[in-house]
Amino acid sequence: MWRRGLAIGVSLLAMVLFAMGLTAVQPAINRRPLTAQAAPTVWVLSDTHFIAPSLRDGGRAWRDIQATAAGKELRYQPVAIRALVHAATTAKPKPAAVIITGDLTFNGELASATSLAKRLAPLAKAGIRLLVIPGNHDIYDGWARAYRGSKQLRATQIGPADWRRVFAGSYAAAFAEDPASLSYAVRLNPHYQLLMLDTNSYTMQPASQAPATGGQVSRATIQWLTKQLQAGKAAGVHSVVFMHHDLYAHDRRMQAGWVVDQAPTLRRLFTRYHVPVVFAGHIHAQDIAADPAGQATPIEVLSGSFTTSPGYYGSVRLAPHAITYQAHPLNVKPVLTAAQLATPALANYPQFMKQTFKQANAGLLMQDVLLAKGMTDQKLTALSDLMTEMMWQFFAGRDDAAAAKRLQQMPGYRYLQEFPSLARQFHARELDRNLPDLHLRLAD
Repeated sequence: MWRRGLAIGVSLLAMVLFAMGLTAVQPAINRRPLTAQAAPTVWVLSDTHFIAPSLRDGGRAWRDIQATAAGKELRYQPVAIRALVHAATTAKPKPAAVIITGDLTFNGELASATSLAKRLAPLAKAGIRLLVIPGNHDIYDGWARAYRGSKQLRATQIGPADWRRVFAGSYAAAFAEDPASLSYAVRLNPHYQLLMLDTNSYTMQPASQAPATGGQVSRATIQWLTKQLQAGKAAGVHSVVFMHHDLYAHDRRMQAGWVVDQAPTLRRLFTRYHVPVVFAGHIHAQDIAADPAGQATPIEVLSGSFTTSPGYYGSVRLAPHAITYQAHPLNVKPVLTAAQLATPALANYPQFMKQTFKQANAGLLMQDVLLAKGMTDQKLTALSDLMTEMMWQFFAGRDDAAAAKRLQQMPGYRYLQEFPSLARQFHARELDRNLPDLHLRLAD
């Protein structure tokens, strides 16, 4: 057992893969471990929501999307990806793998997946394996668009076969693939296997509607997963799971559609086979939690959206008898040109990302009370500052006791009780009472 340190559905996908000839997968493709290191490091991030520059021209349609992107920073994504690649390839030691747990693309545009894969290609040249799983926005997303002037034009969507082709390197690393989904398993080293679990619901053909928010795991995929866990246990290998949807409810306001439908089954399964940690994303919040019900044993680490402030990636060290995790905000300065350094948004990228997040969320948070009785311009400004700072702290994993105290010292706090709907939102998220969100240590 591991000890915690302080510090419709997927079943339809089986038919898709069968129809496309994707079930003809060998049961053992690559038995070689990714690394011989006894305690390798992998980097994990989520929700890059990358959109190919070729799909946007900066016109009115694109500006409208930026303004409604819930705080995602979309203008300088190529710079952020270049900075991530630079950080990984120059790290000492270099990670054995960079893992992205879904929503790689903005809205499932094939051009975006292709562009992102090319930008990440230097990882492989540096001996770093890229391992990806899709998110709910990646496969057959009816929102896939190009933005030209004032128009949104339908863009080619990603199908399951496209996903395997574009990210062929991920599947080439697998020793087992699930015929019923895009799940696969990778042997990291003699001590660990990485189980990449597809938890998404998508259609059998290109879609015309919004992507499904919720996630499912079919019975066939659970059987495949169980087989990998059993084999790992028999071989004395620790299993670490990576998926897009969440195992636990990390926020009581975000449960339906965010926690995978088969979570109770997965919790029992992971507990039975002593899975120490699960990595996921989806809600764009940086959060680490033990089972709120106190029944399942795995710890879940949610990576905040890479394209949302502070733009985290996590460094995970997998030693034979210990696992450590540390979140790091992205630093873009090492890859900036002289011209880019003269661009205020890039020269002060952390502040720019945070301001983008707060501006996008201010209207959403305040719209219900904008015309409330007793609201004045002074109160509105103070309350908006308070609420957007609280939301940023929640999504950035900075919602600890010290941060809660700082919020209580802001001018808007003294007006909060005058507006019950805001007060409810505030108190639901002002303080994380589970685990610290930026670091973790587990030991067996």
